[in-house]
Amino acid sequence: MEKIKDREKILTEVAKYKKISVVGLAKNIGKTTVVNYLIQNFSNSCVMTIGRDGEERDVLDGAAKPHVRIKNGDFAIISSKYIPHGVEIIETFDAPSGKVAFVKAKIDSEVQTIRVGGFELTDILSNYVLEFCDRIIIDGAFARTGMASYADAVIVVTGVTGDLSENVTKIKKLLAPRVDNDIHEKISKNENFIVLSMGDEVFVFDPDREIEKALEMSENADFIYIPRVIGESVLSRVKCKLVVPSTDFILADRGNFEILKKINVIGIGVNSSSKKKDANPRILMNELKNIFNDIIVFDVLYDP
Repeated sequence: MEKIKDREKILTEVAKYKKISVVGLAKNIGKTTVVNYLIQNFSNSCVMTIGRDGEERDVLDGAAKPHVRIKNGDFAIISSKYIPHGVEIIETFDAPSGKVAFVKAKIDSEVQTIRVGGFELTDILSNYVLEFCDRIIIDGAFARTGMASYADAVIVVTGVTGDLSENVTKIKKLLAPRVDNDIHEKISKNENFIVLSMGDEVFVFDPDREIEKALEMSENADFIYIPRVIGESVLSRVKCKLVVPSTDFILADRGNFEILKKINVIGIGVNSSSKKKDANPRILMNELKNIFNDIIVFDVLYDP
């Protein structure tokens, strides 16, 4: 029997889910290549983004942005300023990012997706879009991992950009464990506040005015929940189990913490080539497989 290739395995896994988020660990790492691979292999899909997109060139480095290629019958969320030939406008609406169009391709087309707003708004829109299509592929921008907790499944894209050990650390961060049900229940009624548990007592603090008091009490606490972005200075002062809403609330790449909703990472996409250097794709994939042996590691451009 012919061996099933890793890039075919990921398609079988993706087919089980409705919302798939593709998260890049660095800029220009090949995330759009993975998004296009998924779009080309699934019909009646919609692509949208959580990144700062919609423009023809990257606002950070000025480089031309790669287009997302959608097939006849696919959908996309794009800027109303950049409506390409061959798409039908289903609906337009105002969003924090500007005027947005929900479109359907009448022929194979290239589009630039646009972020509609924050994670919750994107999730609300994705639920609406699922009334028109079978699945949504969310192009998750670099450093915006929060959307991953809203997705049914997540594909992480890594490669030769950056040190391998650093990228492994970032992936492990995404795999942070979910809190147990007892802790989740204590937090659920006060998710916008700092929650600290000490035995049978639960204390609630204003995250803008009382974080110092909460940190001082953490030494004798069972856990502390902080719904704010946390850097090294705060991390070093937490003396008990730390809980945050999602992994992007932790600015540091290292640190022990738990999250309210576990991220379902189903695949690691590998890009063995970049503008500055290349790597042997087989070696890079095998290194990652040895570390993450229960996750599908694949390269859409490499055919072993």
